Amino acid sequence: MDLEALLALTPEELAASILKRRKVLQMALPQIEQRSVDEADRLEPVVEKLRLARDTGSNKVADLKQRRNASQTEARALLEETRSLRDKLEGEGGLKSLDPKWAREKLEESLQALEVKIDEEALSLKDERRLLAERKALLQKNEEWLEARRKDNPEMAQYIESSRKMHKLFRMADKLHLEMLEHVEKNEPKHAKFIENREGLRTAMRQVDRSRALIKQSESAITHWEMRLAHGYGALETGEPDLLEKATRVSEGQVSSVQRRNAELPTGTKTSDGGEDE
Repeated sequence: MDLEALLALTPEELAASILKRRKVLQMALPQIEQRSVDEADRLEPVVEKLRLARDTGSNKVADLKQRRNASQTEARALLEETRSLRDKLEGEGGLKSLDPKWAREKLEESLQALEVKIDEEALSLKDERRLLAERKALLQKNEEWLEARRKDNPEMAQYIESSRKMHKLFRMADKLHLEMLEHVEKNEPKHAKFIENREGLRTAMRQVDRSRALIKQSESAITHWEMRLAHGYGALETGEPDLLEKATRVSEGQVSSVQRRNAELPTGTKTSDGGEDE
């Protein structure tokens, strides 16, 4: 309805139109509420099932991470120990027949560099797997080096023992890390589906609350407009205000009660220097 048609309506016609609209809304709202209730009832067990599946995966990841961290912590301590033992043996001439290339690319430094990357850099799952594969290759290379020199260097017994323990712990940590990454990948779509359905459930519940609030409002509005059609639009004994008061004021040439927010602000006046006084 355009503005002219709206202004042409009599109070009775406008009240009847509002009442009709409220009654139509009152009839439609229970169905809207029920659809929202049905949707919430459908989604609630779905969300709970998804939450349990997501949490089971998350707990598995947390357990693997804890076990991996324990293995890594012990392996890192042995890494420092083997580095000290190697430096001591090199200083005393206990490491014989060193491979020149291996002497330049010492295992401990390479492992330490990988540790820093794995722990401190933001890596994709693909990059993490690549670094774990690099560490596996380094450990295998050192195993071969230790075995080749064990017989020729009896004084290396402690170094070899510590290195082998370190290798075992790093391999265990890497195995747990890879298993953890697999569970992380499997859990990502579960988490995404849980978030999607949880938001759907929240939306349905909000719609239920909104529908119920509108039903109450409609009941009150219908009662009000039925009373107005029966008893008029002026002030009533029930305390209802005069709905035509402002319209009457305007029709008599008086100003509307609606004012701009800054209507009470003083108007600036021009000063002799061209400025304004407040």
